[in-house]
Amino acid sequence: MKMKSIRKQSINPVLLTPDQLKSLQTQLLIIDVRGWLEYWLGHIPGAKRLSRHRILKEVSKDQSIAFTCLSGHRSAIAAQWFVSQGYRQVYNLQGGLMSWQSAGYQVQRGPHS
Repeated sequence: MKMKSIRKQSINPVLLTPDQLKSLQTQLLIIDVRGWLEYWLGHIPGAKRLSRHRILKEVSKDQSIAFTCLSGHRSAIAAQWFVSQGYRQVYNLQGGLMSWQSAGYQVQRGPHS
């Protein structure tokens, strides 16, 4: 799937299904917005935990970023905030890690490798 096919022209983050995120996984910076313990207990392989400050400092506003959390609520708030800061390619995993696991995808436990 090409990223152009799911981009919106609006200023809202684009919702991704687990299948869409899986197909774009290598093209996106995946940020898990949960706390360290939640992250350690299970996260999408390749997802990183980066602070808001670090993202603002180190990540280009043209970088494609997908946000995730457990259910999609906290990541939706984070995604909207980054859109308001001028990030243009912002995505949110609809249903969060719960939908990812329900779709049959694996999670990584422990710290990011």
